[in-house]
Amino acid sequence: MTSCGEDYLALFPSGDFAAGAPATRDVIEQNLVSAYQLMLFDAYANGQWMPVNMFFDICTDDIYIGGGDANDQPYAQATAEFRTNPVTMPDGWWRIFFTGLRRCNGVLEAIENAVDVQPDVLARLKAETLTLRAYYTHWLWKAYGNIPYFDQAWVQEPFLARQHSFDEMYPIILADLNEAINTPEFPMTATGTQRGRITKAMAMMTKARVVMYYKDQTKYAEVLADMKTIIGNSAYSLVMNATTPNSGSNTTNPVEWIFLREGQFSSESIFEVNHHPSISDWTAGRGFGHYTPRFIGARAIGAPHDALYQSGWGFGNVQPAAYAIFEEDDYRKEASVIEFPDSYSGGGYQWTGLVLKKYIARIGYNTGTTGDASHRWENNKRIYRVAEAYLNIAELELAAGGGQAAAQPYLDAVRLRAFGVPNVIPATLNNIKLERRREFFGEGLRFWDLVRWGSCENDVAIGTLLTVTDLNVPISRTWNDNKKFQPIPQGEIDRTKDTQFELVQNPGY
Repeated sequence: MTSCGEDYLALFPSGDFAAGAPATRDVIEQNLVSAYQLMLFDAYANGQWMPVNMFFDICTDDIYIGGGDANDQPYAQATAEFRTNPVTMPDGWWRIFFTGLRRCNGVLEAIENAVDVQPDVLARLKAETLTLRAYYTHWLWKAYGNIPYFDQAWVQEPFLARQHSFDEMYPIILADLNEAINTPEFPMTATGTQRGRITKAMAMMTKARVVMYYKDQTKYAEVLADMKTIIGNSAYSLVMNATTPNSGSNTTNPVEWIFLREGQFSSESIFEVNHHPSISDWTAGRGFGHYTPRFIGARAIGAPHDALYQSGWGFGNVQPAAYAIFEEDDYRKEASVIEFPDSYSGGGYQWTGLVLKKYIARIGYNTGTTGDASHRWENNKRIYRVAEAYLNIAELELAAGGGQAAAQPYLDAVRLRAFGVPNVIPATLNNIKLERRREFFGEGLRFWDLVRWGSCENDVAIGTLLTVTDLNVPISRTWNDNKKFQPIPQGEIDRTKDTQFELVQNPGY
């Protein structure tokens, strides 16, 4: 695997300690920070824009890939049209998340060799690391399907691992999450100086995504209980009003406020990746800033919007039919999409005049440090929000036998926040699907939801919905079930040929 060869380790130092050596708490914490670091790199993973909270939305009925022309960011253009191949494919996640997996294994080995560390501290650090390992692995599992996996620190060549099937990986990921969740010392929340650390609630949310994606009905009751534990915790609640604990926000829209700097680590946030401006350049894996805001900005912006937003490169344009899903008084409409006149466009591919707003480049969000301004945005990536727990409960109540009456209050709670007044619709599965689409618009959930459901909120099968030929936009793509996974990188196939663990390419590639 190239992701664990010597050259890659030289490019991304891991801070490893000597294998088997005694490890103090300071050593363990330093290695854990190194494992966390990979969370910052997905927006520019191996030089590719692949943010976990947005990337695969380009494959859906919500946003186009856009950009300067049809050849701009060819790996992303190919992904959006389901025409990737083993040579020209998005391998950014493969690179960074296997590195994250490797680093987590190193932390767990350090924990096994700990000296002078209190048992309760060790238990918490282990639960944190297991959750992080499961989080990285679950992205690899969803994106590439049949993946190599290793759960020990690698200390000598050859750096090879057996390929596990999609089905084999499911209980492996679940085992890490269950051990973490069942650790009494693992806290539900992280406050004060601990904000940004992984918590038990984050582990529960990851488990929910894994179980629901795999459609494992035998685990629905467990996940349902976890979701109710989260919303029953006083630290977590839906943000009902825009507030200004820090100066600079003048919005009255509670959903928009969540995605401003003032809304970072709000009561709505179960887990978010903490970005901030830093010394950044075009070297992948450098700095702490966020690349997406510049990537999705309109290619030119005129007055009065230029006082609030900075121009970008025109990727991720919103599809007009997707914008039409929002009801007029829905706070999420204004918070999710901003419309720019054609005169602002500056040209661009698949331009619709509709731009994603949650992570848009806002004036002042990349100032104060040195480096390339494109990579220095401080917009935190919101990975898990309380609203997801509510809508998970609504969907699980239907699937687990509670029925519509049991699901209704949780759907109502999300809609109350969206409108500021009671706005009830029946808690049918299709209405819950539609609500998820509205609530998490541009947050990277749509593709995975469509795959696990097999159809959209209008009962249109995924094969029909995502098969599109429109040369006016232009876009042309055909969905089949093999497109659920990306191909295994050809370089990895070649390097493992005739070895003990020769990799097999995913079907259809």
